[in-house]
Amino acid sequence: MPLTSAASGQERPLMSRNRATKATRAAGGRAQRESGTGRFRVSPARVDKLRDAGFSADELYGIVAPRRTLSRRKERNETLTPTESDRVIRLERISELAESVFGSRDKAQRWLRSEIVALDGLKPIELLQSETGARIVEDELIRIDFGMLA
Repeated sequence: MPLTSAASGQERPLMSRNRATKATRAAGGRAQRESGTGRFRVSPARVDKLRDAGFSADELYGIVAPRRTLSRRKERNETLTPTESDRVIRLERISELAESVFGSRDKAQRWLRSEIVALDGLKPIELLQSETGARIVEDELIRIDFGMLA
């Protein structure tokens, strides 16, 4: 049964963390699995997709990997390291969840760069450097989606 999201006012199923993760896995291309380790590696092209989704080059270089590193991987047609790949997947996951909650890419990107009282005045984009910070942002997005504004 579709429910109305408190943030966007649109009638659609509310997205849980599990659904957001599954949706992110399905989006943006395949990850290549390293044999023996079980770690996933993604293409540098996914970084370009994040730029198209509204992240600035400086934000991506600060979170995913330095400019020269990404350029080198692209030139050599290499996949990103597992750590860099995790960062790309993290940004995809949070971006997709924010778009779902707010109903548009522009609103989601604005929210990611706004000082949020519930996050002690921090901007959500600042917390995306780590998985722990991303979980805090994700939890706040889920609270907003369910209408639990502090």
